[in-house]
Amino acid sequence: MFAIIGSVFVLVAFGQQRTCEYTGGPNDRYTLNLTSVAGYRLEYASSNHRYYYTPCYNNEICPQGNAQFRANAVQYTPGSNVCNHYLSVDHHERPEYIFATAAWGFRYEDGELCDQTQQPRDLNVYMLCDENFNSGAYVSDVYEYEPCRYSMQVRTPLACVPESTHNSNCQWRYRDNQNNSYYLDLSSQKGKYIRGGVSDNGYEIFYSPCQNGLHCYQQTGSEITVQSILENEVTHTCEKYLSEWQDGRVQPIFHNSNPDQIHWSFHYYLSEKCNNGQPGEQTIRWYCDNDAVNSTLINATYDGDCRWEINVKNKLACPSNEKYTHFHGQSLYDLKPLYKKYEGML
Repeated sequence: MFAIIGSVFVLVAFGQQRTCEYTGGPNDRYTLNLTSVAGYRLEYASSNHRYYYTPCYNNEICPQGNAQFRANAVQYTPGSNVCNHYLSVDHHERPEYIFATAAWGFRYEDGELCDQTQQPRDLNVYMLCDENFNSGAYVSDVYEYEPCRYSMQVRTPLACVPESTHNSNCQWRYRDNQNNSYYLDLSSQKGKYIRGGVSDNGYEIFYSPCQNGLHCYQQTGSEITVQSILENEVTHTCEKYLSEWQDGRVQPIFHNSNPDQIHWSFHYYLSEKCNNGQPGEQTIRWYCDNDAVNSTLINATYDGDCRWEINVKNKLACPSNEKYTHFHGQSLYDLKPLYKKYEGML
């Protein structure tokens, strides 16, 4: 089993705190307020590098030759005071709210010049909503996904936006470019449990739709409730947690380009890391099957690269389901005034 916090973090305030607040999402109704952690020094240690990040401030000093650069994110050699590179500079960039991951994304493109690409280093910082913590923030992972291009994940309850009433009830709507609306209502699945089948090495995936309905006891002795876990069938203990429900904030992606493979996919990044240190990810897909009255497991897989998948079929995932298209037996698409009246309720 793995501890819920796999990274080392240090919080040190620098100078006088300033307001650090952003708006985003639909009509700028969502707020990301990082004032309480602005200027704190967040640390992440890997086997090869040590990273420091100060939200909202350029408080990191990185000597390069005779010059000293100020930045908000830097890379150091472990066990030394040698700054290898500065990765980004904060110019008060505005983050974008990413519905598919329930996260805020900052994009920085003016880091130290890269010898390999002859372009400035760039950094994406993802502020992930994690309600298992009451306050603060910590860096859960940093990795270089391409030469001199970095990704950083920061977990914090400060990134949590007010959940939509419909989404928290396990109901979503997708509108395409032709203004057609498609609905996914899984609210009836709350309280159910889906088992992934025992793998050859004795592990089984459990999934509790629409809620954090599964317990996972960590090495530290603490317990958290999550949406999906990997269980050791020999000891009947939680080996690691694979995703958190996040009150429905993670929006599904609707796939309908292939009429035979219509489905909705959820992508969760609040997972524990794998043994190799890679960040975890779980993809849960709901496939349309008009003959599947109950949720039926198609398969549960692991791709070997810290990505876990569960595929389920149910008629609830079909756009032709009358729950989406009819009201008391009448077609909502044929009765435009009625459809318009009840559209927001479905």
